[in-house]
Amino acid sequence: MIVIKKGTWQRNLKGITADLVFTSPPYNIGSKAARKDGYRAAGKFDPKSYGGITGYADNLPEEKYQAEQVAFLNRCATVLSDDGVVVYNHKPRRKGGRMIHPMSWIGQCEQLELMEEVVWDRGSTHNHCPQLMWPTTERLYVLKKAGGRYPLRSHSGMEFRSDVWRIPLTTRPHGGHACPFALKLASAVIEAWSSPGDLVCDPYTGSGTTAIAAKELGRDFYGIEKSAKYHAIAKERVAV
Repeated sequence: MIVIKKGTWQRNLKGITADLVFTSPPYNIGSKAARKDGYRAAGKFDPKSYGGITGYADNLPEEKYQAEQVAFLNRCATVLSDDGVVVYNHKPRRKGGRMIHPMSWIGQCEQLELMEEVVWDRGSTHNHCPQLMWPTTERLYVLKKAGGRYPLRSHSGMEFRSDVWRIPLTTRPHGGHACPFALKLASAVIEAWSSPGDLVCDPYTGSGTTAIAAKELGRDFYGIEKSAKYHAIAKERVAV
């Protein structure tokens, strides 16, 4: 079963029981200026490739963004199976001259317990600031349902067994998606925290990479995407 709903998680994240929620929300980068990228092909650095995101609001007041993410994670907890987990992809961001860490809001989610912080070394970055180090990593925060069992499906054939995953983001964005997952990343998460036949949910489906990985690995999938453009791309990619 592969289902991809068009809309928002506020309206559509209900009526299911998910064994794994794997997702990455908009990062609220806070930039409205035009992008300046395309220089890397010539061996140069992109002056500004992280801004100019279109199709959704990415410049909320930080307090509002964090409150929305707390509400989102708490909603995810309500659709988890008793032994389900949320794998939440985010990263430390720099805004207003300071670093803002995702634990600022993850720690407020009383229905979920933090079990792992996996560093995803993606081997590249959009952020080429001359005054700061260039962040080439993101984080996978693994949260189990409070009071539930932690279902790490460890086995001898599992490729990624440490808390640092070196998975380059080498594929080109699908249909211009600003922040695509690497298929290998989605597959690794699904293999580690779900079993064949489980339901994998991605409330920010984007162009559908997690749906493809779930389908290839014999899992059911329930996704939500509010962008009409990305929703169409995701459905086409998984042929549903």
